Amino acid sequence: MAVDLGLSDFTNSILSWFMSPLIWLAIIGVLLVISVGFLYIRKRKRLQFPACEIIDLGNGKTGFNILKTGWFGIALYFNGLWWKGREVMRTNAMEIIEEFSEEDFQEVNGRRGVIFYRDPINRKLFPISKLKVSNKEIIANIPPAEFVDAAISIVKEAEKETSDWREKVITWVVIGGVVIFALVSIIVITQMVGNGQDKASELIVNAGRTCMENARTICTEIAQGFAKTGGNAP
Repeated sequence: MAVDLGLSDFTNSILSWFMSPLIWLAIIGVLLVISVGFLYIRKRKRLQFPACEIIDLGNGKTGFNILKTGWFGIALYFNGLWWKGREVMRTNAMEIIEEFSEEDFQEVNGRRGVIFYRDPINRKLFPISKLKVSNKEIIANIPPAEFVDAAISIVKEAEKETSDWREKVITWVVIGGVVIFALVSIIVITQMVGNGQDKASELIVNAGRTCMENARTICTEIAQGFAKTGGNAP
């Protein structure tokens, strides 16, 4: 009976937990977060094509934006997390690139991508299937002063590189000269110290010899004096 009572208490506690609305709210919240995360990852994987947006800034100037694009449904829900219907090409901001087809793909950053143009009036996006750049026209539009400035910049950069190279060479030559001078100085000082010690020892030996000779002379004179004194005594 005690064992049955324990199992009943455990079962009742589990049932009470499951009957609590807070537990169900927590479970629903966790499932909702997991579902949103799954849909977000799914959306990110769809944005697989690099794209370049060309914007006309006016006065002959052009702007570029690097984006991501991918195939999404024509109808979007939950800010693009869910879609359905015919697939169209969209940017990461979920803007439609009008009338895009497989033939409009180009290369962006070395990968299969999309190049499109934003209309400045209606702000719609249109694909660019062919892009032609004429170097002659670009060069013709550059004034001669800019050519001169470009040439001066090139010369200055070359001079800067040469001066940098010279400075590096001079620096290494100076460092090498200092090292060589230090080594020569150490060798000369060592030789001078060695020669000085030899001369000092010679001077000490000569001084000792002179002292010994002087002492010997003095002792001889004293002995001779005592001998003379002793010979004349009564």
